[in-house]
Amino acid sequence: MKFETCLVDVGGDEQLLAGRARGDRLYQDAIIPALSDLTPERLLLLSFRGVEFVTGSIFKATWHRLHPDDGVAVPSLVVHLSDDVRNEFAMYLRGHRMAGLEALDWSGTEIMLATLHGHVEDSSFAALQALSANPGSTAPQLHSACGDNVSATAWTNRLNELHKQGLAFREKAGRAWRFYPIAREVRRG
Repeated sequence: MKFETCLVDVGGDEQLLAGRARGDRLYQDAIIPALSDLTPERLLLLSFRGVEFVTGSIFKATWHRLHPDDGVAVPSLVVHLSDDVRNEFAMYLRGHRMAGLEALDWSGTEIMLATLHGHVEDSSFAALQALSANPGSTAPQLHSACGDNVSATAWTNRLNELHKQGLAFREKAGRAWRFYPIAREVRRG
């Protein structure tokens, strides 16, 4: 599935991002303006270029608002992470039982490679891998294509969970949903 990426510079010229108040300002000043013209076919890429250290409160004020517990508000990924920022991102996600993607290779219309950070069940990761191999599939199509002992209903549940976590898009296909992975290839972080 093709979409448009929207790069948002979260860090600005700062090397250290800390505190909930700073995170709230980042959300207001950098992310909200990007959301104003965001369509369902757009992905938000949160760039941490130049940022060397981040606290979990920054992710709570930014990432968590875009990925609330009841489902993703805006499909988004992080990019340009230093090792320390990547480690803090992964710890934040695991601590909140969330998943998140770090885009490693992308164009203006596609995420070719991403790393999955945080908490994802093995069955959900297997579903994401199957979806990456068969983009645009419905649950019954994946059930037929994979030939394992997983029912079509279980495929539906797994694919809906991927969508809820912001790891897949979906569009209506008759009475079913057609699912597309956010990234063409995803590896575990």
